[in-house]
Amino acid sequence: LFIIAFNFSDNGVGGWTQQFMPFVNNRPIADIIFLDSITGYAVTGNGIGGKDTNYILKTTNAGDNWNIIYNSINDFRDFTRIIFLNLDTGYVLKGDTILRTINAGESWNSIPVPPDNFGFKDMFAISYDTIWVTTSFIGGDYIYRTTNAGLNWTNQMQGNSFDNLYFFNNRIGFVGNEDIFTNTLLKTTNSGLNWINISGQNGFFNMNFTDSLFGWKCLDSMRHTTNGGLTWMREYIPLGGNITGSSRVYDFSNIGKDTLWAVGGVYRYPNNQYRGILYRTTNRGQNWNYQIPDTSINLLQYLSVTFKNHKLGWSYINGNSGIHTTTGGDTSFITNIVKPSITSPEDYILYQNYPNPFNPSTKIKYELRKSSNVSIIIFDILGKEISSLINKIQTTGKYEKEFDASGLTSGIYFYSLIIDNINVDTKKMILLR
Repeated sequence: LFIIAFNFSDNGVGGWTQQFMPFVNNRPIADIIFLDSITGYAVTGNGIGGKDTNYILKTTNAGDNWNIIYNSINDFRDFTRIIFLNLDTGYVLKGDTILRTINAGESWNSIPVPPDNFGFKDMFAISYDTIWVTTSFIGGDYIYRTTNAGLNWTNQMQGNSFDNLYFFNNRIGFVGNEDIFTNTLLKTTNSGLNWINISGQNGFFNMNFTDSLFGWKCLDSMRHTTNGGLTWMREYIPLGGNITGSSRVYDFSNIGKDTLWAVGGVYRYPNNQYRGILYRTTNRGQNWNYQIPDTSINLLQYLSVTFKNHKLGWSYINGNSGIHTTTGGDTSFITNIVKPSITSPEDYILYQNYPNPFNPSTKIKYELRKSSNVSIIIFDILGKEISSLINKIQTTGKYEKEFDASGLTSGIYFYSLIIDNINVDTKKMILLR
């Protein structure tokens, strides 16, 4: 057991306290959860691969200090997901492996996994016995379920773009992708025996239901449903102005049915300083506002958020730092909001860059089906803009731009297609030297 202690900055003005994760072999945080007011877990991994050490960490004092409780030495497999059913029982995804603890992280052991498995994409544990996973394999993606703690697995579905899972209970669940234009969203009401294709709806980064009919999901923005996920209505978060084109909703946390916090926005000051945004609604998404934590906290694009009640919450970037509040955040919110005109997915297509991974250059293709003001912006993993490939009015047609990453380090980068000041799609690319 390695104990890593850090001082943290006490932000007495804004309501948020900055916290620091340890620089464990310079590995970024891939997933983080908090179970109660003091207990939290995190896993590291950057998704690039390569033989390196990754870690599972735990805090028992609300994130002020973190302990390394498990490490995977010289392993190609990154940790990507961590879930806890209660204070004792938890699961971690590591490439094509599932680790389980039944003693609050003191020890971790592998459980049996499905045979057709090139690497897990997501996991959702309903109970000790019942676990769902999505996995990549030849010919497409698979959805698997076990009802006996991994001793046997049943193939519930094969298809494309099965990225993320969410289950409201043992019978009702969803699977979706992470691409705005692929439109993969499936629902089951009988434990995966049958799946309903919800056409015209994209997938999700995160999803949560308060009952069997009302729920939220996020991908490019926030959406809610009142009929069990058969139709979804968009909620307009603040955008435009100094909020950058890389802004979107990566995660949210709801407190009951009315109050939600969401993260993923980036604010650009006139001096080109970038700061992360936290969005909030207190009327079930009818109106959203946002806040930027006090100037002593200089963090870019928060990617995870957890609130346990109206006062107690955390938000972290995927690097080594985050913020914590015991007072419900800052008292000051910015309420101006610009509602965009409706943009049809059929009007614009952003293709995956090729090659990917790449070194040092790659090509980005996109298609316009009506004349528009077009920007292609490159961002690093922290949401900082590093390059603008194009910014001008273009007519209908297919276009291609080359991105030269000479001088940049290996890592994950993002490129956004921005049409008439609206971010219509963002994709991930990997620079691998």
